[in-house]
Amino acid sequence: MRIEVIKREENVLEFYLEGEDHTFANLLNEVLHENEHVTFAGYTIEHPVLMARKPKFRVVTDGKITPEQVLEEAAQKIFDRARAVLEAWKEVLGE
Repeated sequence: MRIEVIKREENVLEFYLEGEDHTFANLLNEVLHENEHVTFAGYTIEHPVLMARKPKFRVVTDGKITPEQVLEEAAQKIFDRARAVLEAWKEVLGE
């Protein structure tokens, strides 16, 4: 995964998330929407063949926190949820 910043303003961040597709992009988008400071979050894949693994994100906040802070919080939430799933599987498998 590689992040390429396209546009950065006070409360707006646009970036490509290279190496990912709808699977992770949709998860990130959903978690971003859980943050009360996010006024807009969305992504598009500009060309279904040429850019299939390069979603373009736009994140806008209310200005109380930066888009970078929102993304950091979202990444941590995704990590925590993945860890919870792993722990649940370990419990089921008796590990």
